[in-house]
Amino acid sequence: MPCAITSGYTIECRDSVGGVQTIWLIENANLYDASGNSTITSASGTVTALNKKSGKKFWKFEVPRATAMTMNGITASQENGTIFYTHQVEFPINQRNATMRNIVATLAYNRLTFVTLEGDGVYRMFGKSFGLFMDSSEGGSGTALGDRNGYVLKFSSQETEDFLIVPANIASTLENTGTA
Repeated sequence: MPCAITSGYTIECRDSVGGVQTIWLIENANLYDASGNSTITSASGTVTALNKKSGKKFWKFEVPRATAMTMNGITASQENGTIFYTHQVEFPINQRNATMRNIVATLAYNRLTFVTLEGDGVYRMFGKSFGLFMDSSEGGSGTALGDRNGYVLKFSSQETEDFLIVPANIASTLENTGTA
């Protein structure tokens, strides 16, 4: 039985804007209860509720204009009848000191869920189920005085569903600590 197509697509106004303004991230495990159930609920691709473990919060990472990006894609196997989604988040940190070295190392050890505020004003969640892992981190001094002396961090995930839209009222609570 085929899956029902429920709508088409119409080209709308050219008012979309690219880029990422701000990134929030949390250890993926802090979005699950003691029984291993996700504390994020969603409907039709939109987060409807988000609860964090007690005392935990999303950490805010500001990014310089025109330097960060997200990507999502679908991978399908006709032979196996499977589909999965890939999520990628990439952003720079324009500091290369002991504090940032330690933060980068900590991020590399973790499985993370990201929420981004993108140039179009939309909050998107990546890595809800399995979390994103750091694929690589490149740190360097640059060559010229105007070059980046810092890091570029790259994360990716394979998920059973695509990114989720996070409404502004839920996004406004990301930095609040969870309660029991």
